[in-house]
Amino acid sequence: MKIVLDRRNCNCWDAACESHFAWHFLRDEVEPLDCTIEIVDDDRPERIFTIKDRDGASKVLVVTDENWADAYDSWLIALENQQNLPE
Repeated sequence: MKIVLDRRNCNCWDAACESHFAWHFLRDEVEPLDCTIEIVDDDRPERIFTIKDRDGASKVLVVTDENWADAYDSWLIALENQQNLPE
């Protein structure tokens, strides 16, 4: 599944954003929020998030079975951990 989010005009603070992210995007039933631009169900097991963030950057977070729990706890930390993986 591919999901595009735009946080650039969102007033939600980070802790609430992390809670909303987990509840709306990481359960079986995906529920769009105000920041949701697009959801494409391509039958892939992973969820690929493209996040247009407040700092102007476009960030990609891939959530798989291996990092689902980390992303559920904090998508911000999961993204940081993903970026720090050796290539």
